[in-house]
Amino acid sequence: MLQLRLGVLPLLACLLAIAGGVAHAAQQKQAVFRVTLTGTLSKQWTYTQVENVNECVRVTRGSGSATTKLSMKKPVRIRATAVGATRVGFAGSLAKIAGSVVRSSSKTITMNGDLPCERRTVSEGRCARRKVTFGGASSSLRNPRKGILQLAPLRSARPARSPECPPEPPDIAAIRTDLPIATGPLDVKDVFGSDIPRFFISGDSTQETTLNGDLEGKVVERVRWTVVFTRLKR
Repeated sequence: MLQLRLGVLPLLACLLAIAGGVAHAAQQKQAVFRVTLTGTLSKQWTYTQVENVNECVRVTRGSGSATTKLSMKKPVRIRATAVGATRVGFAGSLAKIAGSVVRSSSKTITMNGDLPCERRTVSEGRCARRKVTFGGASSSLRNPRKGILQLAPLRSARPARSPECPPEPPDIAAIRTDLPIATGPLDVKDVFGSDIPRFFISGDSTQETTLNGDLEGKVVERVRWTVVFTRLKR
């Protein structure tokens, strides 16, 4: 009988541990919010490109800027779930983001060199404040590490380019200014504090890229956004 009782004790301990784990999962912290997003993405560039064309030197100089304004047509429902003691998982999409892009740019080409090259300067184009709009874009919320809120890259946000504006070189066009450049502070206590009905998180970051080689230039990007959380009763 003594051996039988000793065998039952480990089994009971195992069952209690499983039951405790199930209870902990059931008590996992959750919160539901109505969420809105506003933001501004700006990109400015200058460049100089030197090329040899038929023994003549062609120097192209250009500059430009693009500013994107973002806002959501209506709030969306987002569920937050505790991931361990320090992180948060978010379920739901920041959908129906609308925006406008105001763009300006210019480009000048100078040809020079020894004869028979003819020295001349021409302006290939210039546009000031051309505006295009888009809708139906989306993003999502991330908590990649403790204390940090990051937004996913914008999806389905491809406004038509104004044909009047000279395009920037491919190396500059490939630098895509997007929401993840900026991060904001995330406090788990705000997320799961039932006595906090509403709070907001803002991100603001600037980064500069320098290009060297045949194409020399500089690109300055700034991303600012604000996400507002309004707590809902589950």
